[in-house]
Amino acid sequence: MEKTTRKKGSFTRRLDSYMKEKRLPKSMTWAGVLAVGWKHFYFNFIIEFLVILIGLFLILVFTNNQAIYWNILYTVAFSAVWIALRIGWRYIRATATKQEIIIAKDGTLRERSPSQWTLVWRRYKKNKIAVLSGAIVILVTIIAIIYPILMPFSPVGTTPLFDAWNGGGSLSNPNLKYPGGTDVLGRDEFSRILAGSEVSLTVGLFSSFLSAIIGVTLGALAGYYRGWTEEIIMRLTDMFLALPFLVIAILAVSFIRRGRLAFLRQIPQSVVIIFVLGVFGWAGLCRLVNANTKQIYNLDYVNAARVLGASNRRIILVHILPNILAPIIVIVTLGIAGGILSEAGLTFLGLGSPTTISWGQMVNEAQTNLKTNPELALLPGFAIFFVVLAFNLLGDALRDALDPRLRE
Repeated sequence: MEKTTRKKGSFTRRLDSYMKEKRLPKSMTWAGVLAVGWKHFYFNFIIEFLVILIGLFLILVFTNNQAIYWNILYTVAFSAVWIALRIGWRYIRATATKQEIIIAKDGTLRERSPSQWTLVWRRYKKNKIAVLSGAIVILVTIIAIIYPILMPFSPVGTTPLFDAWNGGGSLSNPNLKYPGGTDVLGRDEFSRILAGSEVSLTVGLFSSFLSAIIGVTLGALAGYYRGWTEEIIMRLTDMFLALPFLVIAILAVSFIRRGRLAFLRQIPQSVVIIFVLGVFGWAGLCRLVNANTKQIYNLDYVNAARVLGASNRRIILVHILPNILAPIIVIVTLGIAGGILSEAGLTFLGLGSPTTISWGQMVNEAQTNLKTNPELALLPGFAIFFVVLAFNLLGDALRDALDPRLRE
């Protein structure tokens, strides 16, 4: 039976060294824990906690008109969550990098070989740009989830319009209280950018996943069954690839939003755009999955499963799809960036709902004030640019990390 030995953690080693250095008995272990804990976490987390706490408190004081105790509650809660994530991430990295020594049956010591995803993570984290892009994606995702807590004002409220003496009013320039200024209706631009992140990420994620479900299913069926099944699916794929995507998307969104069917007009704008982007964006992934499925169709392990009596569904789900997962992940990641950009383009063209806050719609509304207030278009435009760029860089990094030819 195999046994595994692990090295003591850094905190345990420091505690043992401290106890030996100070010649403390075991009954004084609690004092050693306090001393080592203070030294071990002080420079990494305590100062960082205070900086975040003071910084967020000052930001909320200057940008929020709520009661002071709510500002204190928000800052303490956010700082505590951030530090907890930092400590947890450090623990995960420390445990993931440990080399386990296995005592084999013959008594020899062997190092456990890393898994495929461990090698992928090692290659990924060597790319500093990839790590930065991943951090931006995670940050934007967190903002899209907790943006109601971060908003200083309502994104649809006109409270700044009646606060002209304090930097508000219609078309106000950015200031301490309103960092993004105000639009023509007196709405806080910074709050609207935070609220728009939810729609952009929701459309990008779900439209890409819908395209992946359709493309992977049809591609796997075409590559496995071949014959007339492949012929019909591939001709359908060619038809979707030949369609002008932007024109079809505009017509589809216009038909759903402005058609005669009342129940279609009641569907939220984001759901309509997700459906249109997902239905018309699967063709490229379908061809990729079809080619990869045909490539590994006659490999030994697939033939062995077929000889052992495995069903076609089990062969596709268990033996084929997991081995072509790497290119699917890359295409889905790049598809999220395309979905965000397509949603911004459609709403910029005026196909969005006036009641839904979107970055593309914000750029569209700022066209008439570009000379006097260019920040109304630049801020949401740069938000689209950086988020799409982060997802594209993340997709390129995943493609390099998942390439088996780069395996160490």
